[in-house]
Amino acid sequence: MAVTMNPALATDVAEVLLLAYGLTPRERDVLARVVAGLPSRAIATELHITVATVQDHLKSVFAKTGVRSRSALVATILGL
Repeated sequence: MAVTMNPALATDVAEVLLLAYGLTPRERDVLARVVAGLPSRAIATELHITVATVQDHLKSVFAKTGVRSRSALVATILGL
């Protein structure tokens, strides 16, 4: 029997982190689009919500993850 270990893919780690931080499905939707580099207006359009609602979701995600900016959020989620 042999056991091999490989580093986890960033996408796999990100999914575990999202669950560990307790993000809601909608917060995960917003976060996925932030990671993709979309601005708030584009996120709002894609999700059929207002820009203010996007900002509210981001504030909640920032609080849950302990970050204060989009760049820090992306770095935290992607393990950069």
